[in-house]
Amino acid sequence: MIMHTFFQRNGKKDRGYMKHERVQKVLNCGMGILSFLAIVFMVGTIVRAAMFVVPVSDDYWYAKAGIGVSGIWDRFISACKFTHEAYKHEQGAYFTSFIGSFFNPVASGSFLDMKIAMVINVMLVFGAIVFLTGVLMKNAANVGVHVVLFVMLVVIFPFTVYDSFKEVFYWYSGACAYGFSIAFGLISLGLFIIYNFNKEVALTGREPAVCAALLGFLAAGASLAIAGTFLYFLLCTVIYFAIKRRRLEKDNMLIFITCLAGAVVNWLAPGNLLGRVVENSGVVDMKAVIGHAFGHYIYTLRWLFASRNYLVLIVSLVVVGYLIYDKIVLCKGAWIVIGVMFFAAPLITVFAVTLGYGMEQVPNRCFFIVVMAMTAAFDNLALFIGWLLGRTLKGHKKMSVLAVLYAIIFVCFIATPFSPGEFCTVALSRQLYSGEFQKNYVETKKLVDSLSGMKDKDVKVDVPTNPETIGNFYSFFLLDDPESRVNSDVAKVYGLSSISNIREE
Repeated sequence: MIMHTFFQRNGKKDRGYMKHERVQKVLNCGMGILSFLAIVFMVGTIVRAAMFVVPVSDDYWYAKAGIGVSGIWDRFISACKFTHEAYKHEQGAYFTSFIGSFFNPVASGSFLDMKIAMVINVMLVFGAIVFLTGVLMKNAANVGVHVVLFVMLVVIFPFTVYDSFKEVFYWYSGACAYGFSIAFGLISLGLFIIYNFNKEVALTGREPAVCAALLGFLAAGASLAIAGTFLYFLLCTVIYFAIKRRRLEKDNMLIFITCLAGAVVNWLAPGNLLGRVVENSGVVDMKAVIGHAFGHYIYTLRWLFASRNYLVLIVSLVVVGYLIYDKIVLCKGAWIVIGVMFFAAPLITVFAVTLGYGMEQVPNRCFFIVVMAMTAAFDNLALFIGWLLGRTLKGHKKMSVLAVLYAIIFVCFIATPFSPGEFCTVALSRQLYSGEFQKNYVETKKLVDSLSGMKDKDVKVDVPTNPETIGNFYSFFLLDDPESRVNSDVAKVYGLSSISNIREE
């Protein structure tokens, strides 16, 4: 009788445990599916909007060298010549100058090419973010797919919901200078990490290292904001492995030096110096540059935590870190060091822009990189705090801790001034549903096609006078001065004597 009762009780206990396991699997699966669907919706919305991008401003500047040039080899030569001229007189961004000219859809006169290029840009940027996040999670912790997908959702959220980042996703020139370039930089970092972890399990293939160096060199030939930020994060990664292994490895340094060489070539371009002359007579006030960098650092903090609901994401990652603390396999000392270093990355971004170009403002496309650097630092900090909580408490009062964290998330979500109705993906969906982007696309295509039949004429048009006429988007615009650079570039591409805008706004 006693033996029967013992087995009966254990049987009930086993059945209860199995039921709990089944419920946990269902919850995990549900979280993974919801995270995946949310990512698809957010990225998919941007892809849909990118299908209606039209030529804007610098797109015509990049296109000048390719007009009338046919054949891949001739286009390659003309793009190289354009890059050389831009390097001497405009900017040092050798990679973005080349791809901006070589692949330019304005030069080919195809709106379909523009659509393909911009969709690829969106997919490449978010694909790179997903790739790097997946690499980090795979090598940092032994967790399930549902956790990885949730972290990916949190990482992607600010770049899809907080702002449309129209100069990156809805402007061809911005895509070349920032979208494609930052994607190459993120992929380079991911490959560098893969290469280093492969060495730890006796995998000696050099392919990831070679690709990391090549893509890193190209990323360093983009905007100085990207070059500086990418190199800094690469340096942090090199330092992580140096601390972990207690030695600075030659192959890692070789990759870093290769990328650094590309950044130096970029920064020393005569075109950058000419830009500083135009802005401030070539004089760089280091005190002003540093003060400006700190000012934008504070602004970005306020934008994320006061104007947006970023604190909700931070606490959510603290919960993740707390739940998986015993599954994290990072070198803790190295993690702490680079975690502290990460907070200097946004300063590096703004500093590079101001020092390289003599600019005081940080345009939307550069702000995209600042936000990326800032969120990388805080996302990492949140996971570290969660790990520290888990390691300190070791499962004691687990439900109480989770209850407090969930309550904080709820309060932050309710208290934030940034409601779901203001989410950028929601606004873009409304604009797509109303046909605002589609209407602009059709009207702009009709206008641009008509310009091809007006060679050697003085043309007057009625179009917007700035590219931000449509909310969350970039539209075709012209100034009222036919001698302006924007108007002159459009006139040269279509063989017009001149083009001016009669609209008054």
